[in-house]
Amino acid sequence: MPILAILLLAEPSPPLPPCRVDQLRVSLDGRDGDFNGMSHSGTEFSIRNIGKDCMVAALPKVQLRDANNRILPALRQVPREMHPGPVMMPVRLAAGHRAAAEIRWVADPVFPRNQSVRAARISVKIGAGTLEAPLAATLYGAVGKPVTFEQTPLRAMEGMAAG
Repeated sequence: MPILAILLLAEPSPPLPPCRVDQLRVSLDGRDGDFNGMSHSGTEFSIRNIGKDCMVAALPKVQLRDANNRILPALRQVPREMHPGPVMMPVRLAAGHRAAAEIRWVADPVFPRNQSVRAARISVKIGAGTLEAPLAATLYGAVGKPVTFEQTPLRAMEGMAAG
């Protein structure tokens, strides 16, 4: 039997289900200040899968919240070095593994006229649910323009599954 025929007879593996918020955990890592400098700051956020293999959106909606859990008027933008392209494919998140992304913001009053917002939490929307983690950050923007932060897409991280 030709090889092509054998490949066509193989059953495709069923698609992985979307990740559920109850099987995920979020954590932040400032990487010992690696994000700080030149009036900018940031953090890495990781989403760890404590359940079965699943798929998560590559660019989940991130919101920053104040100490009263109100959503801050801070808008996400893709990093300048990223160019628009096709829709990003979801990220496969194996059991026990994690995916990580970075967020960065202007952390000092560098504009001629400044406005600022103080974040106390980060929330990451996954499906119909939300993951949250504490975050202490002040974001600056120019008066009359939205305060913004950059967010990179999630990327699966190499390594061993957590036990």
